[in-house]
Amino acid sequence: MAPAPLARTVDALLELAVVPSFSRLGPAIRGPLAGWTEPPDGALAGRRVVVTGATSGIGAAIARATAALGAEVVLVGRSTERGAEVRRSIESADGTATFRRCDLSELDQVQDLADELAAGPPIHALVHDAGALLDRRRTSSTGVEVTWATMVVAPHLLDRRLGEHVDRAIWMSSGGMYLQALDLDDWAWERRPWDGTRAYAQAKRAQVDLVAEAAERGEHPVAVAMHPGWAATPGVTDSLPGFARAMGPLLRTAEQGADTATWLASLPHEELRPGALYLDRRARGTVRWPGTATSPADRARLRALVDDQTRRG
Repeated sequence: MAPAPLARTVDALLELAVVPSFSRLGPAIRGPLAGWTEPPDGALAGRRVVVTGATSGIGAAIARATAALGAEVVLVGRSTERGAEVRRSIESADGTATFRRCDLSELDQVQDLADELAAGPPIHALVHDAGALLDRRRTSSTGVEVTWATMVVAPHLLDRRLGEHVDRAIWMSSGGMYLQALDLDDWAWERRPWDGTRAYAQAKRAQVDLVAEAAERGEHPVAVAMHPGWAATPGVTDSLPGFARAMGPLLRTAEQGADTATWLASLPHEELRPGALYLDRRARGTVRWPGTATSPADRARLRALVDDQTRRG
């Protein structure tokens, strides 16, 4: 482990350079310098962890990692077949997992999920990993654009409905949000030509803003955001094949992308920074590009918009 000033300096240089920070070089350099250690065996024993988007990629990796620490994991996803595969992989390693099918773009299903979870034991960590990067604009049955419904409205509804039943909510954002500002006048892409990548990134920006707003209001559960860096997941390779080919071996594995979420899930409650955005086990700034910051007025406007949308189901 390097001296703290050296570790901080190297970390800051990596963050400034972006590519080494977000690629697999980030954890490869930061981990040894900062002296990362694995959470102790049984760190989550007897605790309940809920992971949305848990049937593949980073979500599945988070589910496996938290189960290995002793958590009882609730896997949430749309595919019963893939959910069963992840559940079996956890059980084969002597972990405990159940699967709950839910399409997070459909708010009636999200409300049913919230009711079911609230009727069970307390939830230690609620990990919002589900995402949607679409090649065409689609709406849910309640008329909400699907990317926004899945990544913004659904997790917000779960946090608000479950409240103090959850110790911490971990929102999986993306480094792509650094390049986007919110467009609250056309959040649903009704007037602009559809751009799935930008819609995804703007929804990720909204996630970070909602987490900060919840912390400002002192709401339960304690909410933090994180981004996993650039990882080789089905969402990236299928939706952004050109990017995946260009980055090639520099992409992180799903397990590397899941590391900070697992670490946040195992961190003592008093060590969490409510409202913060994390990458590689450290809180980061939320703005890197001029004109992308969300003003306090627009953050409040966003919150009012999403509060209204949670009542549509």
